[in-house]
Amino acid sequence: MNEKKEIRDNNAAEYDYKKHDKKDHCKKHDTDHDKKHDKKCEKDHDKKEKKKHGSKLVEFAYQTFDPITPLSLPLNFPLSTQPQVVATATLKNVEKGNVVWLNGLYHVNNNSPEFADLITRIYRGNISPANLIYQSIVEIDAEGNDDATESVTQFVDVIKADGKDVTYFLTAQKGQFSEDLNVFAYGPITFTAAEIKQED
Repeated sequence: MNEKKEIRDNNAAEYDYKKHDKKDHCKKHDTDHDKKHDKKCEKDHDKKEKKKHGSKLVEFAYQTFDPITPLSLPLNFPLSTQPQVVATATLKNVEKGNVVWLNGLYHVNNNSPEFADLITRIYRGNISPANLIYQSIVEIDAEGNDDATESVTQFVDVIKADGKDVTYFLTAQKGQFSEDLNVFAYGPITFTAAEIKQED
């Protein structure tokens, strides 16, 4: 009698253990499932946030010249101490709050025995001091050194009011102390204007 009872008790204990083990397994399964679900939710949320705070190109304008440079550098674009238009880009419609990403590239050659100052500018609307939005000044080495180089420009213009046919001018000129020096601009020349809408 005792022996049979003991066997039943052992079986009961074994049964309870299995039941307990199964219950723990279910809890672990639920926990793992919750973690996977949370990670998926986080990824979906991140994707939505990225999409929500993204941006898109709404208009693009550009101008290019002389994409292939001849072996003998051209000297047909001498620079003066006044702004000379290298390239232009016109956007048909710009909206307040958008930004315009401007990129300019041209090359320059200094055929003088001393270094020259090169001034690169971007104007919006027309060429006047009030419409100057970007300016850089670099030194070009004297002839025989690094006298042939490129000028690279990047700028972001924030649109403060709606406008139509907004033209950007990329200009080049010598510095005031380089007036008597022989400095030339040449291609490849590229100027781009990309209007970008930032989505809330």
